[in-house]
Amino acid sequence: MKQTVAFEQHVQEIIDAADGKTTARDPEVIRSWLRCINDYDLDPEHKGEARILPEAKLREHQQESEDLLSIARFGMEDLYRRVNSMGYVLLLTDAKGVTVDFIGDEKVDRELKRAGLYIGSEWSEANAGTCGVGACLTTGEALTIHQTDHFDMAHTPLSCTAAPIYHSEGSLIGVLDVSLLMSPSEKYSQALTLEVVKSCVRRIELANLMNSRKSDWILRLNTTSEFLGVDPNCAVSVASDGTISGLTHGAHRLFSKTLGQDWKNRQGFIGKPFEDVFDFDFNDIPRLLGAETPGEQALEMSDGQIMFADVRAPRKPESVASKPVMPDALKRIHGGDSKMLVLAGKAARIVDKHISIILEGETGVGKEFVAKALHEARKKKGPFVAINCAALPEALIESELFGYAPNSFTGANAKGKKGLIEQANGGTLFLDEIGDMPLALQARLLRVLAEKEVMAVGATKPIPVDVRVVSASHRNLKALVDAGQFRQDLFYRLNGVVLQIPALREREDKPWVIEQAASIVNPDTRLRFSKDAHDALLGYDWPGNVRELITVLEVCLALCDGNTVELTDLPEQLTG
Repeated sequence: MKQTVAFEQHVQEIIDAADGKTTARDPEVIRSWLRCINDYDLDPEHKGEARILPEAKLREHQQESEDLLSIARFGMEDLYRRVNSMGYVLLLTDAKGVTVDFIGDEKVDRELKRAGLYIGSEWSEANAGTCGVGACLTTGEALTIHQTDHFDMAHTPLSCTAAPIYHSEGSLIGVLDVSLLMSPSEKYSQALTLEVVKSCVRRIELANLMNSRKSDWILRLNTTSEFLGVDPNCAVSVASDGTISGLTHGAHRLFSKTLGQDWKNRQGFIGKPFEDVFDFDFNDIPRLLGAETPGEQALEMSDGQIMFADVRAPRKPESVASKPVMPDALKRIHGGDSKMLVLAGKAARIVDKHISIILEGETGVGKEFVAKALHEARKKKGPFVAINCAALPEALIESELFGYAPNSFTGANAKGKKGLIEQANGGTLFLDEIGDMPLALQARLLRVLAEKEVMAVGATKPIPVDVRVVSASHRNLKALVDAGQFRQDLFYRLNGVVLQIPALREREDKPWVIEQAASIVNPDTRLRFSKDAHDALLGYDWPGNVRELITVLEVCLALCDGNTVELTDLPEQLTG
């Protein structure tokens, strides 16, 4: 009965607002309600289920958002560590309102998915009505849509605080949303949350600007000098010719105000002279370097406002000779095969980005070989630790992965044991046959990846870890998710970029693969093949792929006279 009355009151309030009657709602909420009715033709009496995109469609959105995912992930994880104890869920959506990344508590996984606080959920205003993400995308403003602010009654238990993320060229590329399934009834309870989310987005935009404009001058700006080096209001990059090359959204709004423009007109400042905005000679920027007093850091804007600047000088671009097109380690994974060329090219673009990788391919195609190459290609070096999830006994896998504290169980080492995940700290963790990991341990692994810390069996304090995860499976992980045999949230955490390794029978560089395998089998002396033997090796279907090839060559080495393999030295399946 209570729910029925509340529903009727909610619908009536929306109708009253549409009729122009006075309401206590915030103006941005009323404007959103009116858009829902007048622009999107939504029905306030309709209770809509949260829309979750199918996997294939989500993958398209994630691939289009690779840059957004890479620049926002670190900021999201840092923010989640600060708010997860209060029950918040983090959503990162693209400019269309589709959630391309998500961090939440797996304990309430089912409730989050039902509410739409989940990977793949679609929160555009036209689809979901008034909501944090949709209103943020439409207005370009950070805001909170709290409980009955939502247009659709199905979403009224939620409190959603969202801030827009802008590209350094000025376009809106996504939204960071922090939501609660249940919250205090007063909207002001989310005021601090709004400031925290805006601060996180400022740091994300600043990091993106500084990373993408390394060869330009970077000016971090604040209205006061006290917190300039800690949390600047905004930042701008200036090219060597004195023109603005990039800026954070805060700088865009500041410059618009300085010139008396409406920031929403999106006229843009890229390419404009630095002196159009600042009453300051671009050639004098170097004197701001190393400034320590407020007077030395001050510069005047064209409207007379004083800003304080912390300056980073341009970094010299690396020469072509010292910066090869592709890391040598990735050049060595193929001999010219077209599919492997595509794989290596894609890997080179993301090898140093904070994106998880899944290697797919049949059993024996060389997934660990590729994983090692990815590790060796990274600028950040560290240990490479490979874990075969299918080979570890289920009774031991937990202690092997996470380690254990001293005397934590019967038979445990008195000094304890460092787990494989901790051993990979600072390097690469290769999870082979991840599809065979028990469900209970998948939950623990998810927490390690989300919170960047590992808790040993029997321990009371977690240990921080920083690992790049490369996982592999010959099984279809999405099919395992659909069958309930693999956690969906872990799948999305691991499923950053998929690299498909072709089967040996499909490869155009099969002679090169045979030569490489021969050098592994007999590294001291080159193994040679008669024409008939070589033709038989090339013509075979290789159902066991490279692993089978190495086994066959080991047999050949044992049977042949000298270092030349004849047709008679080959196993029967190749000659029959």
